[in-house]
Amino acid sequence: MNQIHETLCQLNVCKKDDTEEIQGFVRDRDDVKVHRCRKSGVIFLNRTDHIDISHYDQKAPTHFAGTSKREMIRTNDDTERRYSYFANLVRNKTWLDFGAGSGAILDRLSPLCKSSAAVEPQLEASSFLRELGHEVYRRLDEIPLESFDIITLFHVFEHLSDPVDTLKQLGKKLSPGGRLFIEVPHARDFLISFADNPDFKAHTFWSEHLVLHTRESLRAIIEHCGFELNSISAVQRYPLANHLHWLVKGSPGGQDKWASLRDPQLDTAWSNVLARLDHTDTLTAEAVWSG
Repeated sequence: MNQIHETLCQLNVCKKDDTEEIQGFVRDRDDVKVHRCRKSGVIFLNRTDHIDISHYDQKAPTHFAGTSKREMIRTNDDTERRYSYFANLVRNKTWLDFGAGSGAILDRLSPLCKSSAAVEPQLEASSFLRELGHEVYRRLDEIPLESFDIITLFHVFEHLSDPVDTLKQLGKKLSPGGRLFIEVPHARDFLISFADNPDFKAHTFWSEHLVLHTRESLRAIIEHCGFELNSISAVQRYPLANHLHWLVKGSPGGQDKWASLRDPQLDTAWSNVLARLDHTDTLTAEAVWSG
């Protein structure tokens, strides 16, 4: 059973008896299947009992094995995009990044803030971030109430087996009028819902991604948890070269391997097309705590 799907059924986003299996495995486990709700388009795993917060406690980090790799993350397209968007929003504010991972965006935005902190359950990752000088919590109950003006979750929400409880707790950590930003992978990703690319699906469906949201499902959960939704926006992380490489070669990395096909105007135009069709790979939501 997938607890998130159950919640979405209770919120009348999904219909319990109207689902289809779209893949009989995920990339790291053969005993987990991938389902899709025909009514809403939400994609979810058939079970969530294999993941809870303790799963991440002792998990070894894989994304900052060396200085050069971490520097690459600090300056990659995602980090630059997030920095450009959030620099003015967090300036002179108190900011919490939930699920900070390697802390790449913490490094970039923290100097602009009045204060900043992270929640990171991975023991090794949290120790690493503290060594870099960041304030780090491993559990939400360690954080004082009404402590932050802004809370961000960058590709973390889909990992949570109980997102409702987590969002309600996060809301209480926001100061009055505080803002929440959530970035998630999109169930209507072009390579999944339009191209139906089997190589991409075999690669992208993962035991830790318990759900892929649509606009409707993301809105429903956020509002159910006591937030007032301001907006849900389309974001395209990967360029046309990446998509072409998947379609032709059936493997990732096209943005680098076929970098000669990249052009800023072309990448922007492709992103705009996908946004118009609601087939971007990512959704971002902004909400205000009203609970």
